[in-house]
Amino acid sequence: MRWICAALVFLATAAIAQTADLVAKNGKIWTVDDANPQAEALAVIDGRFVYVGDNAGVGKYVGSTTTVIDLEGALVTPGFYDNHVHFESTGRLLYGLNLLDISDEAGFVARIRDVDERYAPGTWITGGDWSAYETWAEGDVAEAGREVDPDDMYGDFFLPDKGMIDGFTEDRPVLVNRFDRKVYLANSTALERAGISRTTPDPDGIIVGRERNGEPTGALFNPVTADVDSTVLMRDNVAALYRGLVPRPSRQQRIAETKQAWARMASVGVTSYCDITSSPAYVDIYRELRDAGEMTARVRYRPPLDRWQSMADLGIKVGFGDDWIRFGATKAWIDGIMGNSSARFYEPYTHNPTSRGIWRDIMFPFERSPDNPEDMQSNLERLALDADANGIQLTVHAIGDEANGYLLDMLERIIVKNGERDRRFRLVHAQVMTDRDIERAGELGIVAEVQPFHTSDDMRWMEERIGEDRSRGAYAFRRLWDAGATVSFGSDSPGTNASRYYLNPMLGLYAAVTRKTLSGQPEGGWFPMERLTIEEAIRAYTLNTAYAGFEEDNKGSIAVGKLADFVVLSDDLLTMNPNGIKDVSVTTTVVGGEIVYVADP
Repeated sequence: MRWICAALVFLATAAIAQTADLVAKNGKIWTVDDANPQAEALAVIDGRFVYVGDNAGVGKYVGSTTTVIDLEGALVTPGFYDNHVHFESTGRLLYGLNLLDISDEAGFVARIRDVDERYAPGTWITGGDWSAYETWAEGDVAEAGREVDPDDMYGDFFLPDKGMIDGFTEDRPVLVNRFDRKVYLANSTALERAGISRTTPDPDGIIVGRERNGEPTGALFNPVTADVDSTVLMRDNVAALYRGLVPRPSRQQRIAETKQAWARMASVGVTSYCDITSSPAYVDIYRELRDAGEMTARVRYRPPLDRWQSMADLGIKVGFGDDWIRFGATKAWIDGIMGNSSARFYEPYTHNPTSRGIWRDIMFPFERSPDNPEDMQSNLERLALDADANGIQLTVHAIGDEANGYLLDMLERIIVKNGERDRRFRLVHAQVMTDRDIERAGELGIVAEVQPFHTSDDMRWMEERIGEDRSRGAYAFRRLWDAGATVSFGSDSPGTNASRYYLNPMLGLYAAVTRKTLSGQPEGGWFPMERLTIEEAIRAYTLNTAYAGFEEDNKGSIAVGKLADFVVLSDDLLTMNPNGIKDVSVTTTVVGGEIVYVADP
């Protein structure tokens, strides 16, 4: 690979020019390098490690121009590599409207008012992603003594209306959505732009909330229709209606959102991430900021699977890119999510015997297989076969046990048709799996691209939805690890409620090691046999994610020749009580030998 050749040239040069750009010493450096697990000091030249060893040996690298960090015994780990970031929406929530952690009407209105005061006149306020039900169960709804029904299709426990915000938004259009996109709130200006009024019929595929006199309340609903086989899906018709009305964010705003997200990453020690949903406009922004020397986190960009042909036409396959921006993988979704009971299962939900969950649109149409006319082949499989044949890595979202089982079946067929090779198929989320499929994941050498903090969130209601037996296969990190799958960690940002949690690896490490909620429940951990050690969890968040992207020779551990990405932590993760991991902070973040974050004293 190109970066291996570059590293060899770099090492030869470094052997002559010994003065380092940066030296860190007097620390406890957990390298995640099996050949040299722990060190006291390191040295960096031209963005790469040239020395990892004891304090006595690092002195020869210190010159008059060397930046020296006295670690004072602090723990150092490789920079964290987040395997799953919805980057565009993360930046938008951090820079713009974030309703994820709101649990009362006053807070809901205050957040929109704050953005209204900051945004330029006429700029649409969109997004928000207010919680489907979790936070509201702890706010206004709970205080009113009302019960929250997790299966309430549209959220009658909190249904906003335009009257909450019309008074101050005036001529500014507002279209904000709930996290699951089943419900939107439009102010009067946004309703008018879409031609929705008291006298007009509901737009096709949308239910307009109305007063008794027909006046729109501002609530807009996407109908959900699903039979036992779940062949009909919820489509985001509200977003489709407004797609031509809401202007795309300006390039200036997108750059500001990008920098805001990178600043957040630096503050929590994330030095690399996989961008799975941003629009193509972000590729140009990444390049512009890279060329200007302003990039502070490395990215692996993954467009949707149905774009594989345009990637192949450009010669993009695994390994394409440079140390800052890499390509070569695609992303697809096969089923729904647990939050709204749309993940796809072999058997009906325990709490809803009429539903097994859904298949996403990409699965359709099913057509007869050209190799075996008796078999029906999904559209997803046809796309995956072609992308794989062109050297493009496959990563597919799967939550329910049937969705995961289908993808493993599909991978076996791909191997038969396209031949054996090092694919590193990424089973995204790998959330609920049967015992047999956990073993099969190891046999097939898949990468389990999991986000462990979901364990802390979902354990609160998982068993009531799918029962105890199936829940034993949820977030089965230990069994996946022992079976031989590569367990890789990330955040699924912004898929956690409070902005203070976005992208923070400490929450994932805590969840993987304790199997507890943030409040410390249950005391012994939820299915504690699935816990990982802290050493394994750190590896999953660093070297294993680098491996998942075919980058293990270039990053993911602190070793001579690799990119000098590392973090200094406030506490020793390796020796502390695991219950405190969630509260550990990052004191310094270094990317390519450059200090990009230092915590306030």
